[in-house]
Amino acid sequence: MKFGPHYLPILMYHQILPKSNPHFSKHIAVSPENFREQVQYLIDHGFTIKTVKEYFSHPDPFSQGKCALLTFDDVSSSFVEYGKPVLDSLKVKGSVFPIKNMSFDQKYYNLSADGISPLNEKDLRALHDEGFELGSHGLSHRNLHKISFEEVKLELSESKTWLDGITGLPTQTVCYPIGGIDKDIMEFSQGLGYTNGLSTLKGSLQFKQDRMSLRRVDIKNNVVGKKLDSHISHFYGFRRFITRPFRAKYRVDFRHPDMAS
Repeated sequence: MKFGPHYLPILMYHQILPKSNPHFSKHIAVSPENFREQVQYLIDHGFTIKTVKEYFSHPDPFSQGKCALLTFDDVSSSFVEYGKPVLDSLKVKGSVFPIKNMSFDQKYYNLSADGISPLNEKDLRALHDEGFELGSHGLSHRNLHKISFEEVKLELSESKTWLDGITGLPTQTVCYPIGGIDKDIMEFSQGLGYTNGLSTLKGSLQFKQDRMSLRRVDIKNNVVGKKLDSHISHFYGFRRFITRPFRAKYRVDFRHPDMAS
């Protein structure tokens, strides 16, 4: 039994948009061409690509060999229009994280609406039916560490109930908006039935005990070729891991301000 860190690159995407889109720079966007190059790179280098749910549904997840997971925060119409066709052609799936209020044309935060449009429940159900995982990204895309804990409860529980209703299955993965994370948020998420949690902590090395605060590789448009190889490398993951106490904006050992004594 291995007790040290496990190598598992979880790639963190946001919008997939053409570079010619006038709003490209307002988003953490990757062009369809570079997106294809990034995913093809993983395939060519022997990675098996899975969803978060698929990977962690295995009885011994970290025994599965060389795997990579694709995750998409703030998923919108750009994913269906530009991202999904790439994944379909390469025969791989990913985990997508919609914002509930975006789908219902209600207020959400920390994300420009310029150049993107929401996915409705029919769109999301179609993604689920085709094998994509739907995970929670909250109701309104607010930083959970910076709002009241009563609001945290609503953000996490109502989003889960909504997605459970769309898929007919328990939603297993939560992606904390803006990376806002702390000990109390993770424990509450587990109590709701989430079994996997995605953070914005950087790197590709995972510990079994960090299942609710999995680290990810931040993917931007210029992360291709050797730069992608560097970002998903063991060395980069190790460097990010050992510097976590000094660099992380939100840490798993923090308490939520409302819960701190």
